[in-house]
Amino acid sequence: MSPARGLVSAYLALIILLTCPNSGWSVCYFNLEYQGVYATQSIISGGSDIHYLEVAIEADSIPIWGNCHRRLGNNVILYDTTGGTDCVRCFHLEFRSRHILEVHNEGLGKCYTNEEAALQTCPTLDDIRNRQTREIMLYKTATNEGQPLDPVYCPVDGRYHITYNINDGLESATECPEPSSTLANCPRGNTFTMNFHRCKFGDFSKSYECLGDWEGTDGQRYLALHDPSALSAAGTDPPPPRFRCAMYKVEEDTGQVYLSLSYDSTCINKLHSAWEGYETLVLTPTPPKAPVSEASNAKCTFPEWAQGQWENLRVEDNQATYTDLNTYKTFRVFCLDQSMAGLVPVYTQSQCGDEAFTCLAMQERSSNVMEFQISPDVKETYEMGLCSSPASLTWDSWVTQGRVDRFRQSPCPVAGEYTGVIPDAPILCAKLYSDCNNPEIMFYTVFSCHNRSEVIEEREYRCLGQWSETGVTYTYTERRDQAGYECFAGVVVDDGEIYIMEAGVNCKRGLQALSYGMKLVKQAPCLNDPAMAPRPNLPSPTQPPWWNTTRNPWTKKASPATPKPGQKNNTKGGGSSPHAHLFIVGVAVVAAANLHHRWV
Repeated sequence: MSPARGLVSAYLALIILLTCPNSGWSVCYFNLEYQGVYATQSIISGGSDIHYLEVAIEADSIPIWGNCHRRLGNNVILYDTTGGTDCVRCFHLEFRSRHILEVHNEGLGKCYTNEEAALQTCPTLDDIRNRQTREIMLYKTATNEGQPLDPVYCPVDGRYHITYNINDGLESATECPEPSSTLANCPRGNTFTMNFHRCKFGDFSKSYECLGDWEGTDGQRYLALHDPSALSAAGTDPPPPRFRCAMYKVEEDTGQVYLSLSYDSTCINKLHSAWEGYETLVLTPTPPKAPVSEASNAKCTFPEWAQGQWENLRVEDNQATYTDLNTYKTFRVFCLDQSMAGLVPVYTQSQCGDEAFTCLAMQERSSNVMEFQISPDVKETYEMGLCSSPASLTWDSWVTQGRVDRFRQSPCPVAGEYTGVIPDAPILCAKLYSDCNNPEIMFYTVFSCHNRSEVIEEREYRCLGQWSETGVTYTYTERRDQAGYECFAGVVVDDGEIYIMEAGVNCKRGLQALSYGMKLVKQAPCLNDPAMAPRPNLPSPTQPPWWNTTRNPWTKKASPATPKPGQKNNTKGGGSSPHAHLFIVGVAVVAAANLHHRWV
C-alpha cells in the first residue's frame, strides 16, 4: 500500500470514529507516528524462554489495554471494559524513534474503577529514572495497513576492531580478549555485522538491524536492535531474543565506543550502563584511509557561515561529515577549490572506504538553515574544471539542514491565531497559533469542527528560518513535542489569509500551495505583537541556482541592506513585504495531517 493510500485509510478511520457516537465520556486520539503493529516481550525471566505479544495502536485505542479516554502530555488514560467492569489505567508513552515506543505504567495487574484514582498512578520522570515503574518496550513491526518499515541508520558507523565479553555467570574469563574481531555497518548502513575471530567459542558472524537510538530519561544513550536470524533460530535452547536493547557511549577524543546489550528485549534486564550489561563490547575505530593528495594539499575551506554542527552534517574548516539517511552512508567531504560562487569540487569518502570526486553546491537560507546539493556524477580521479559546467551535470534534490548550535532565534512568520478546515477532511478543523512571548515558538492543533474539545492531534514547533522562491515561502522548523524537523511551503493572499502545505524534511520544490494547501484565516493578533521584520532574502535562485549568482558564499557577505548583484527579488512588487513572510508556519497542517493525502 502506498503512503498516500495509508493516509487515506487513516482519514477514513477518523471519519468513522467522529461520526459514530462514543460510549465513553470523552475520546482522544493517538498521533499517526504512534499507530502501527508492535511486538513486546511478555515474560521477563532470566532462565525462561522469551515470548512476544502483538500490540496494535489504532487511532483511538490500544485494543489489548483499552480505549483512549484522555491524554495529558505523555500520559494517557485507557478504559478497558472487556472484563465486564471498568478497568482504568494510566500509561506514560515516550516516542523514542519512528520504530520504538517506550511505555511505563504502575503494572498491568492493577486497574481502577475511576479516572481520578488512575491519575494518581501516572508515572513521573523521577519514577521512570529510578526504575520504579513497569517498563514495556514496543518494537514496531509494520504499519496498521501492513506496510513494511523504512530502515534506520546505525549511529555506530564505520569499521572497528572489538573485544567482547558475555556475563552469563558460567565463567570469569573474557570470551574475546584480543581485538581480532571486527564490527562494521558496511555495506548497509542500517545493519552492523560482528565477525568474531580467535574467541573461546570459535569463529562466527552475527548481524543486527538498527531500529533507532535515543537519550533516555537517565541521560544515557540507548540503541534498539533487531536480530533478523532469531526466527530461524527459534529451535535453539534457549532461543535468542528477536529484539535487543543496548546502551552505548562514544568517546569524542578517541572515537572509541563502549556498547552493552541487555539479556532480553527490555532495557532493564542485566543492562546498567554502556560499560556494564549482559554482553559488553569495546569498539576501537579503524583509522580511515588518508585523503588523496588533492584533498590534503588543497588551500580551501568551507564558508564561515556553514561551519558548525547541523542536523546530519558537521563542518570544520575544509572537511564536512555528512550522514545520508537515504543511502544509509556517512561521508567525509573535503573541499578542493573554492573559486566558484556557491559551487565547489569535493573529494568524498564513505564510512566503508568508497572514494569519489564530485561537485557540491551550498546555499545559506537563514542563520539557522542551509541547503546543499551533491551531483551523483562522480569521477574516480580528479579532473581540473570538474565543476566548470554545472548545467551539464545531474543533481540530487536539495538537502535542508537546521543548525544545532544556533546563532540566534528566528521568529516564526505567523503571529496570532489562524484557523481553517482541513482539505479533503471537512469535518476536521485546525488552529495554528504562535507563542506571543516567544515568537520563535508556534503550536498546531487538529480538532473536530463540530466539537472543539475532541482534539485529534497537537504539535509544537520551533521556527529556524524562512526564505522565498518563485512566490512561495518556505519555513523550516524543529519539532518540540518529539524529535524531528519539518518544512512547510505557503502563499499569502493578504494579511488575514494564507495557504500552507507540508514540504517534507527537505523543502520540496514545485508544490502548489495555493491550489492544494490548507486555507487558514486570521482570527486574532498577538496583543503584544512584536515588530517581526523579516530577514532580507538571501540568494535563492530557481534550479539550477549556483551559476546565476555572482555572490561567492566563501567570501564575507554584503550587508543585508545592500542589494546583491544579479539577485532577483521573488516578492510581488519588487519589495520585501512583511505579509509575504507572514504565512508559513511550519506548522502547517501537520496534523491534519496525517490525513491530507495530497501532501507530498
